[in-house]
Formats: sequence, structure tokens, C-alpha cells
Amino acid sequence: MRHPIAVAALLVSVVTVPRPASAHDMQVSVRPGQEVRTCADLDVTFDGRPALTAVDDLTAPGAQRLTVRASRNGGIYVVGADRPDFAISACKAAAPASAAGAGPTLEQVRASLSGGTLTATGPASDGWIVTFIVHAPARADLDLEASNGPIHVARVSGTTTARAQNGPIKLLDVGGRVSARTENGPIACDGGSGTIDLEARNGPVAVRLSGTRWADGGLTARAQNGPVKLQVPRGFASGVRVRSSEHSPWKCQGCEEGRRSWDASSRSVELGSGPVAVTLSTDNGPVAIDMTR
Repeated sequence: MRHPIAVAALLVSVVTVPRPASAHDMQVSVRPGQEVRTCADLDVTFDGRPALTAVDDLTAPGAQRLTVRASRNGGIYVVGADRPDFAISACKAAAPASAAGAGPTLEQVRASLSGGTLTATGPASDGWIVTFIVHAPARADLDLEASNGPIHVARVSGTTTARAQNGPIKLLDVGGRVSARTENGPIACDGGSGTIDLEARNGPVAVRLSGTRWADGGLTARAQNGPVKLQVPRGFASGVRVRSSEHSPWKCQGCEEGRRSWDASSRSVELGSGPVAVTLSTDNGPVAIDMTR
């Protein structure tokens, strides 16, 4: 099903996509402090002008793994809920026609779902983008990939694989088995449980733990040439280990009782109590830890 959407007016959190000088200047904005739930939560402009927009709605069986391959510069937003299937909104945007001639049309931009794989296609030229918003079963299995766009996953506890090139990954209260990789982009993990493995190359890693302990597995996060930031609740009952290379600067608040190890090749500290369930490390990046909240 296809229906037009209005451009939201009060959006201020802006992501600018770097483009060649001859290409369109595209910006995607999201309501600050809110999760993206519908296409109306997004504002897309080309060269400072509101994009032409439309939505394609699709569904997929919840029992199968959903593979999502974002369009160039497109994002993927997944929210888990108590539902039996995947409800997918393909938020299409195209540059308005200019005096220099017509650009791509919305009819040329298509989202398709085949064999559990979700993709978007359009003209070879620039001037269009598709963002996927997926309302998924809470225990869904996901395989997500984006280039120059974000991946956000919230409240899903199946098996999730996420890969981003030149874009961020954000995980909110995810569980199950999770593998997330970025190159030239950040990773943020807020809450969660299960077995989670994170790696950022040339980007930062930020982890905020919640509750009293890590449940059902462990979390491992690595940054190559990037900083790591960790927030740990007071009295966290699971062991937490943070390691860096020898020249990394450290800032550690509330770490007075931590067990430190400083030598010629590395620096590390262990926090919390019980067996180590959370491990963060960085090579060639600073470390910031906060245990005061």
C-alpha cells in the first residue's frame, strides 16, 4: 500500500550525508529524544528544500529471519513488540524538481520484500533515499546492513546481526545473541542482556548498563582507534573489566574500589562483584567510566 506523508516541521536533530560537490545536499532529521516509530518522525531535505515523500507498507511472517539491506544513505529502525509478524514502513524521499531539470520520481523508488530479504532500489543518480522502519516480534531474528546511514534496534531479543559502514549503530534494551560492527561510526548500547558482541573501527563505543547485574550471558565491546565510555549503576553485582593500550588517557569516577593493573603494555581495571560478565577495551583511544549514578 502506498500513501503520501507530510513533512514534520519541528525536527532539529540533523544528520548530514557527505556528497560530491555535484550531488544534492541531503539532510535527514529526527525528533530529538524520541524513537523513530513512523515515517512522520523523519524530515528529509535536498538542497535545503523539503523532499517529496511517500510510504510503502509491507508485512513479513514473524517466524522467519528478516534481512534488511538499506539503500545508500538510508537508515534502519527496528522496534520489538508483542506481535506475530513484521510490519514494515519504507519511507521514500526524492529531491523535488529543480530549474535544471527533473530529478528522480517517487515512482522510480521502490521497496521490495523477497524470501525474507528487504531491499530498496531507485535511479542510478542520487537525489533519493529510503529509510526502513520495522515493527518486529520481540523475539525476532534480524540481519541488518547499512552504508552511510544509521541502524537502531530496540527491545528485540532474538538473534541480531548489524553492520554499518560510515554510520552509527544504537542498541536499546536488546537481548538474545547480538553481533554489531561499525567502521567509521559509533556504537551505543543502552541496557540489554544476553550475549552481545560489539566492535567499532575508527569510532567510539558507549555502553550504559542498567539493573543490578548482567543477565544471561555477557557483553564484550571493542574500539579500534576510538574511545570507550561506560556507565555502571552503583552496586552493580556482575564483574566489569575495562582495558586499554598503555598510552590511553583514563577518567574514572567512582572507581576507588576498582582493582587496577597498570604495566608497560596495557592498563585495566575490574569493577563490580562476581564473575566478569562485561568487558570493554580500546586500542589507541581514551577511557571514561562513571560509577556514581
